[in-house]
Amino acid sequence: MARVYELVLDIPTPAAQAWLLQLNRSKRPHTANRLDAALVKALTGLPATMRARRARSPDVGAVYVRAKVLSSVPDCNEKLAAAGLQIMLDTSTSRRRVVVCQQARYSPGVTVREILFEAPLEAGVLVGEALAAAPEELRHTLAEAGEFAPLTTLASQRDHWQWCVTDDIVVDIVFERPMAASSGEAPLHRELHLSTPCVENAAGPSLSALFAVAYELVAALPAFPVLHSALAGAHHGADDPKDDPATPVRAAPIHLSGISTPHAALIAIGENLAEHWFGNDVGVRDAVSTEFVHQMRVAQRRLRTALRIFPHWADEMWKTRIAPDLKWLGTVLGEARDWDVFVDTTLPGLAAADLDSAAWDTTRELADAQRLEARERACSAVGSARYARLALAWLEWLSGLLSREPPAKTSGHSLRAYARKRVNKYYKRLVGAPKLTTLDETARHQERIQAKYLRYTLEFFESIASRKTRSESVKTVSRMQSVLGEGNDAVVALRHLEQIDVPPYQSGFARGWCEASQRYTAQEGERLLRRLCKPKISGGAAR
Repeated sequence: MARVYELVLDIPTPAAQAWLLQLNRSKRPHTANRLDAALVKALTGLPATMRARRARSPDVGAVYVRAKVLSSVPDCNEKLAAAGLQIMLDTSTSRRRVVVCQQARYSPGVTVREILFEAPLEAGVLVGEALAAAPEELRHTLAEAGEFAPLTTLASQRDHWQWCVTDDIVVDIVFERPMAASSGEAPLHRELHLSTPCVENAAGPSLSALFAVAYELVAALPAFPVLHSALAGAHHGADDPKDDPATPVRAAPIHLSGISTPHAALIAIGENLAEHWFGNDVGVRDAVSTEFVHQMRVAQRRLRTALRIFPHWADEMWKTRIAPDLKWLGTVLGEARDWDVFVDTTLPGLAAADLDSAAWDTTRELADAQRLEARERACSAVGSARYARLALAWLEWLSGLLSREPPAKTSGHSLRAYARKRVNKYYKRLVGAPKLTTLDETARHQERIQAKYLRYTLEFFESIASRKTRSESVKTVSRMQSVLGEGNDAVVALRHLEQIDVPPYQSGFARGWCEASQRYTAQEGERLLRRLCKPKISGGAAR
């Protein structure tokens, strides 16, 4: 059966409610049915969309579907997952069928999906009996899995449109929205599934069409790209903490030991960065906790550092459509993070150092009000169409790396030689600086940035670094950046205190406290810098 590229856009309920309130200029709350009807109307009203029948369905319009994801024993589940196989019992008002789908990540946010087998499932017939008619190789894999049992259920309504991008390329759009969830069913979700046929050895036009339609949709609707659909998440289960939307996602290790070229390394690093970024944006948008803001900001910093390490890959798309909005997003997230640190860490430290700590209560209240405003700006930014376009552009850029030739300037370079050159560059810049205790605030902040560049570079290449680099250098430069960061927090604290107009005594007290903090962090940073061993990338040619 036909293989397709698929891209999924999530429509968060709070964003959809806000969109509809603005659309109707009304403050009256809207029911789920009114919200769904408005989204269907908006999709139908787009100039290039055309309502279409779902495959094997005689009707145009909503189709009611209950998809039950099946699983077997854990060991066999791992084998099925490794093969990218998903087994579902798909039920609608007119039919009941068992479906075996194979899906694999093409690039972050883009999945290659193919239905390998489907068959009607009559009442009283076991799933295993229906699967007996599958092709031999698939049947053997499924037989090893043994008996299947329900893992989770997604009950939804689906509407189907088509968007003709060119004479040869049509993008299917399926709006999947929830029916009321009952006990044992997955949480409610609203998603747009975009798909277009795969063309062997010519992915470019198909992917361009897929993203072109996605840009139009996020401009018209409160929709945001995601790496994993609700159904895929249900299939993976909830055992892994990173799949929990209430848990911030931290940077994961990057495994480059089996990679030989800089181009392939950038692809692997990009996949890692995408998981870090998109693992936290929902938490920022929903204001779940301050840690989401912190982790998403770290992800953005790591991404910008990656393109410093791989500058020849920064093409026109990166420079015009990604980098400017990354700077905008970084500024908004940075402001929110600075207020979080000020309220949660710096102010309590100031109050504890003062004999009259209760005198700081009013200051804390004023600062917390500023913090909430900054957080609201971050929530609004990540819930905006501008953010959705940026996220799509980043995913599109990543997808293009797979079919793109490496830059000519990197031709012939091994990954280890390339990594060694970049690591040495940032190491020399850092250790070549004057003593940190002799620098002013601005110059010391620049050295902190250099430490950050070296830290992220070492983390990217940690899997191909020497054992001593992994055990000592990475930890030392990480600690150095953190220490200098504490000194920078003191500088930021003085700016924030000026904004909230504190009493002269507190201003003077804070200035003395912050100056002492900067002296200490400069001394400690200098100590760590001078004990920093030269990092080494193991193996590879010297070129």
